[in-house]
Amino acid sequence: MNNDNLFDECLDLDKCEVINQFFLLVDSLMKDIQHLEAECVRTRYKLSTYLDSPEDEFLQLDILSDLGRRYSDNPAYQIFMIEMYGGGDPMEFREWTDEILAIAKGKDSNKY
Repeated sequence: MNNDNLFDECLDLDKCEVINQFFLLVDSLMKDIQHLEAECVRTRYKLSTYLDSPEDEFLQLDILSDLGRRYSDNPAYQIFMIEMYGGGDPMEFREWTDEILAIAKGKDSNKY
């Protein structure tokens, strides 16, 4: 099936409902990214406790580096943010950033 004919194959579907389902999918994927980033930071923190100086300090300085890319410049993600979060980026919400910073310091609530 070619993407140009995707909706033609599903004539009985409400296109708005299909779009809503895509928003829900993106929301789920974004939450998976948050979970995976939290797991990465947890692992880096734990590893840093087993390293000798100065390697432990180097890892702690870089503990938040090279996490997932952000998509706020993507037009589709911008529409998602408007529809699902009133225009805010959930990857930049204070709740998320505070939590990931706490995990980086070994204070983990296991929320993500």
